[in-house]
Amino acid sequence: MKNLKYYCVISMLALCAQSVQAQQEELVRNGDFELNARVERGTQATTAWDAAKPVVVVHVDPISQDNPNYAVIASDTIYNEGFDGISITEGANYDFSVSLRLIPALREEERTTGSKQLIIRLVDESGKSLAEATILAQGNQWQHYSAQLAACASCEKARLAIEGIGNEKIAIDKVSLKK
Repeated sequence: MKNLKYYCVISMLALCAQSVQAQQEELVRNGDFELNARVERGTQATTAWDAAKPVVVVHVDPISQDNPNYAVIASDTIYNEGFDGISITEGANYDFSVSLRLIPALREEERTTGSKQLIIRLVDESGKSLAEATILAQGNQWQHYSAQLAACASCEKARLAIEGIGNEKIAIDKVSLKK
């Protein structure tokens, strides 16, 4: 019985270590816009996200019922501060991934076919770009996209910036950044 107790404790410690390691690998906080006060006290769907205008979070036509919230932008830029800033190392590569879908305009004459360009950046406290990539999203169904960002400078408290180009609206979910 005593050995079983030790085995359980060691297993719990190993699981906790794996959980901490997984959190350390993910540099974006609340990349799926799902935080709320029931999950973590004092949080909401836009926790860790910022923009010049309020970040719009929607739950119509989600990726899944388990992940109902996502952000919508047009020509805006949204920022994620990570877990108290994102530590960036010069010369390091960062893997960015996101799920996107175009949102058609309500009026048919305003609908455009084609694509929506997003510029993905890692920026320092003053907004200077440390790494950049472009994603061209297509279609009104959820699709997974990825890009690699190569850091040209180091920064302890960088932010992830996602900038929409053009007036078309796009849904953003499952944002991830890993070193």
